[in-house]
Formats: sequence, structure tokens, C-alpha cells
Amino acid sequence: MPLSWGMGYVKTHWRGQQPLNRSFWVNGVLLRLGAYGGLALLTWAQPLPKIFLFAAVAADLIVMIWQSVGYFRAAEHNLSGSSSMLPLWGGMVALIVAVAVMLSQWWGLVLAANAPPAEELYSVKMERMRAAQYVLTVDDARSAVTFKGDLTHGVTKRMAAILAENAGPSTVYLDSSGGNIFEARGLAKLITSARLDTHVEENCSSACTIVFIAGATRTADPDAQLGFHGYALMDAAKLPQFDIAEEQERDRLFFVQQGVSDEFAARIYNSPNRSIWFPARDELLRANVLTQESQRK
Repeated sequence: MPLSWGMGYVKTHWRGQQPLNRSFWVNGVLLRLGAYGGLALLTWAQPLPKIFLFAAVAADLIVMIWQSVGYFRAAEHNLSGSSSMLPLWGGMVALIVAVAVMLSQWWGLVLAANAPPAEELYSVKMERMRAAQYVLTVDDARSAVTFKGDLTHGVTKRMAAILAENAGPSTVYLDSSGGNIFEARGLAKLITSARLDTHVEENCSSACTIVFIAGATRTADPDAQLGFHGYALMDAAKLPQFDIAEEQERDRLFFVQQGVSDEFAARIYNSPNRSIWFPARDELLRANVLTQESQRK
């Protein structure tokens, strides 16, 4: 019954058989405002799927034709009993306005359908780019955390989260050519606080050695290398208070605090930043940089 009534309503309007006021205010103005509201909601969906764009435009066009034809037919029927042309001229003006608004909304839908993906926040983008410079994973088989890559911003925060979520790791495996000394100090603090061991599988150079020396027990694979050199400030304008000599002395004292011999600690920053010193394995053992021979072959 409701369906047949609805189809009958659609047909009577299309034929112009409904009262003129209803054809204009209900079937025209009220329904058109509802259509505008629906189209406006769709423009918020960005990017709008193309199928929704085509469906919305087609449906709106069909409704507009139905509204217009039904109204003007009703106006013609009304004209036969009245000499006033006001309904026809008023309907034309209303149609022009309605079509103009409709076309502007269609254009809005086109823009929504072709809108570029929302641009990520700068902070999120930088965090993602920095995270791509290293790999930090939990190795349950070895009860360890493995770090490979550059010591960049965010490493300490990520390591802290891993240690908070996993109580099992006892060793940090390192493979890094260095990076930011402040992040290296952050990792070193986490390692000393948790009394974790450190192990080098291939290479640990520059700022990575600060992380390595924080280990309670420090070992390295037979062919692994530890490299040392002086610090360099890439952009002095950003850190005008940064004193390289003071920062090197601070970290040299940390090496001594961790049991490294004074003689060795005095040499770790002697090589210029553009070169690097790789001490022999027996020297690392004598200086207590390596606290014992690795069991791995």
C-alpha cells in the first residue's frame, strides 16, 4: 500500500494533477532543500568515491526534472482557470536559481571526488621518516632487542616503549654507524637502568659506542668493529651553546665510569670527525671496552 501510494504521488505530480501550492512548496522547494542538504553532506567525504559522485548527480538530475515538469504542468492547468502569468514566471525564476545552486553543488562533488589525500601532520611525517632510518625489534629467541641503523630522533622513545612492554630482553644487539649523541645517551641511560648487556654483531661506531659502553656485560662477534672519533656539529646555528670539547669530556667520563681504562678513554676522541679509529680486539679487551670474549663463533 505505501509503495503504490508513493508511485501514485509521483505520477500525479509528474502529470501536473496536484495543487499548484503543493507542487511548488512541497514537491519543489522543500524537496529541493532536502536534496541540497544531502549533496552538502556528500562533499564532506573526501575523497568521494567516483561511483557516489555519478549516482548523486544522476539522482539529483532526475529529481530536478520531475520537480520542474510537474510544477510547470500544474501551472499550465492553473492558467486555464486564471489569466495570471505569475506562476509561470515565478516558476522560471525559481528554476534558474535552483539550477544554479544545483550546478554549484555538483561542482563541489567533483572537487570532493578529486580531492588529494589529507596531508599528514609535519610532526607525523618527520617521525615516520626518522623511523625509516633504523630497525628496532624484539628477538624473543635470544631474549634480546636488536637495533640496526642510525641513531636518530625518536629512538630513545621507541626503546623505552619496547622495554616497558617486554620484560624478557637481557641484551641489546647493536649494528650502527652512529648518529645523534643525545639519542645515544638516552639509550645508554635506559640500558644502564635496566642493567642490560650489549653486543656488537658487525659494526658500532661513533655515537653507537656510547650505547654499547652502557652494557653491564659487553661483547662482540669476532669480526665486529668498534669505531671512535671526535664529535662534529653539523649545524652550529641551531645549537649555539653546544661546546664540543665539553660534550666529549662528558662522554669520556661515562666510559671511565663504566670501567674503561683511563688511557683508552683519553684516546677515543683523538681522531678527527672525518676519520675513524678502529682499535684491535685485544686492545678493546685490555681496556675493558669488551668485558669478555663472545661465546659466538
